[in-house]
Amino acid sequence: MVVSTFNPDKYFKTSNTALAAYLISEGFGTPDIDYDGTKAFFVFPRDNSHIEQSIRDFETTRAEGNIRVFFNAYQSLIRRIKERY
Repeated sequence: MVVSTFNPDKYFKTSNTALAAYLISEGFGTPDIDYDGTKAFFVFPRDNSHIEQSIRDFETTRAEGNIRVFFNAYQSLIRRIKERY
């Protein structure tokens, strides 16, 4: 995904690796990675209405889930960033 074509109505974009890992662990799929030259961003489609609630749960420390799945997703995201950039 290219930054100039990013549509916030269709996509959720974050540089927060832990949030991205949580969204993966909640079943929102593997995000695209967008790099602006200094920072990596994880881009998820907003095709699921539950993504907003999951984001709120994470941000308000109400997130629950499988810590093993979360940790594996977190490591995978870090590995993808390192391999690509």
